[in-house]
Amino acid sequence: MTKGLIIMPAYNEAENIGRVLDEVLGQNLNADIVVVNDGSADATEAVAKSRGVKVITHPFNLGYGAALQTGFKYASIRGYEYVVQFDSDGQHRAEDLFKIICSLENKEADIIIGSRFMEGGNFGAGISKKIVIRMMCALIKLITGAAITDPTSGFKGYLRQIYRYYSEYNHFPDDYPDADILVKMLKMGYTVRELPISARRREHGVSMHSGLKPLVYLLQILLSILIITIRNEKPASKGEQK
Repeated sequence: MTKGLIIMPAYNEAENIGRVLDEVLGQNLNADIVVVNDGSADATEAVAKSRGVKVITHPFNLGYGAALQTGFKYASIRGYEYVVQFDSDGQHRAEDLFKIICSLENKEADIIIGSRFMEGGNFGAGISKKIVIRMMCALIKLITGAAITDPTSGFKGYLRQIYRYYSEYNHFPDDYPDADILVKMLKMGYTVRELPISARRREHGVSMHSGLKPLVYLLQILLSILIITIRNEKPASKGEQK
């Protein structure tokens, strides 16, 4: 079995996912692929299966966080050393997978983030999204002391001890996993490294963060991070994670 697993959450991405899978498969990476079809109403499942990859389908739409956790559970059962989450909407470039996987295999950090905004990246976000991301970065810096440039990146890699923790019941933030995971793991003493990636705008479909949605998302994230910060829950220490 290969060491790594690429997890691709997908919801109504029939127009995008075929091309994305072709690009990923064309990299000939030493990693398996699982598409988590989150109750799509279109042909997402059929298109993904036509590429010969593993597809897990939710009976109805459960949300991005739940789709990720399904991928983590699948990886945990099969004992992968690491996982990489990779969006299926075509915004990420498959050629950047190699650097993320190499960093994970060399254990350069517990969490590897593909950053669109650090030097070397090339993504031009809209004004509202830039405001949201900057505020989230400032909040994460205030709470954890860590300087993160792209907390909402959908291109992240996790070593086994991270994804296994979040594969367990009641450990995963279903609605807003991006900043929640980073804040909690940093507070637990895990390490994070960012690597620059290239990104492009989606060609088909509507982004989950279009229009004024980023501003609403920010308020929801702020509340979620506040709950994590004040909660008395004591997760297992780093040394106890297997």
